[in-house]
Amino acid sequence: MGNNDQKHRHTVEYKAPVVLLGGAEVPSRHLRPLVDSNAPLICADGGANTAVEFRLKPDLIVGDMDSFSGAFDGQVIHLSEQDTTDFEKCLYSVKAPLYLGYGFLGGRVDHELTALSVLVRYPERAVILLGDQDICFCCPKELVLDVPKGTRVSIFPMSDTKMRSTGLKWPLDDVALSPITRSGTSNMASGPTVSLYLDEGDAIVMLPVKHLEAAKRALTGR
Repeated sequence: MGNNDQKHRHTVEYKAPVVLLGGAEVPSRHLRPLVDSNAPLICADGGANTAVEFRLKPDLIVGDMDSFSGAFDGQVIHLSEQDTTDFEKCLYSVKAPLYLGYGFLGGRVDHELTALSVLVRYPERAVILLGDQDICFCCPKELVLDVPKGTRVSIFPMSDTKMRSTGLKWPLDDVALSPITRSGTSNMASGPTVSLYLDEGDAIVMLPVKHLEAAKRALTGR
């Protein structure tokens, strides 16, 4: 989990949701929402290059600063420890009620898989990563999603996982999920409300990107 002393020394708190910007390419459908957002912009090191490209001014840059190639006269949290990624450095350095992450999905597969593993290391944080087609987030102990019937609801276990569900075409009760033997991908909402209960393990929930607002409400109650 990195250097604990550094984690405790560098913490910035926001009362409103924040945008996290990583170094992967941002899908074109997200460019306008990203540019128009008035949320605080937190760049994970190389994500600041993307910010500069789209003429966005970061409120904060976090990372080991080995990727950002420009000049910046604002606030920087420079963390040299190499036990964590810049994405994880953002999560342990910034406290906010909700994090919307652009530029963490897509691009290199190893970076994408690592980002998913970081999500389940911080289950207490409401973090939604946005990709070209899907959004994904760590499943909390209880999750209630208001989505239309027929919505694809995919569950990917990150460890040996036991869950219960209501409102899914294929219920998860008494199903042993595992990243090795069985996942819960390509499930479907059978009604207007899907409820998930995580009894054991860790899982990622994936929804079509158009259901971002439903995911935000489910994770924050707003």
